[in-house]
Amino acid sequence: MTQTECRSCVREPSATISVARFLDRLDRCFARNDLAEAASCISYWEQEARSLGDLKGLLTVINEQLGFYRRTGDRKAGLQAVRKAVELVGQLGMGDTISGATILVNAATTQKAFGEAREGLPLYEQAEGIYLAHQMEWSYEYAAMLNNQAAALCDLERYDEGETCYRKAIRILQREGAHDGEIAVSLVNLAHLTFDRDHTSYEQVEPLLDEAWEYINSKRQPHDGNYAFILSKCAPSFEYFGRRMEAAALREVAEEIYDGN
Repeated sequence: MTQTECRSCVREPSATISVARFLDRLDRCFARNDLAEAASCISYWEQEARSLGDLKGLLTVINEQLGFYRRTGDRKAGLQAVRKAVELVGQLGMGDTISGATILVNAATTQKAFGEAREGLPLYEQAEGIYLAHQMEWSYEYAAMLNNQAAALCDLERYDEGETCYRKAIRILQREGAHDGEIAVSLVNLAHLTFDRDHTSYEQVEPLLDEAWEYINSKRQPHDGNYAFILSKCAPSFEYFGRRMEAAALREVAEEIYDGN
């Protein structure tokens, strides 16, 4: 089988891969929502890292694979990437570093996405210990971990613990002030949690969706590829709760951003 190369990547003689160039090319793919090109880019740079014996570069590529396979729904490849990522974090002695914690969160989130929420909980706990040891209790990274941990807890019907994590994450992001789109996602997820816990809780769900809509339309939120991805994540939830006009608007804006990129 012939190896498909990333069309926008050129091989550079080096003992390590160019992580900056890899991430830049991949970001451009995601900004256009070009998943086929993203797959080629990831495959190319994984092969490069392996051929050079660049384990740190390889870990960066595999870390990106985790999110990519969540997007594409490739369970087998996603769980393989989880095992590789956790193994490399240990092999490289990154088990007590901030970057290692972030990769562990990504791995646990991938496990949750593919039905292994319970198996991922120890990784969240390990990552939380690292963040707190580095005094990052008010950081975006810690809030992101709490959001993902909450989703895993909800899959296990541990709703009260999940709500605690979501609300803590929201407080952190409100104080941080630079991720209004992510606050919206947290509020939408909190609405799902509330309704899953009690299917008669319409009076509690509606204000959460109203607040999420305000954060989605925040003037502080850049209208970039990440924003488009946030909109695409929120749209099905607004439709689920009967807000079809808002859902259609979210999808339309997301498509406009992707087309513009």
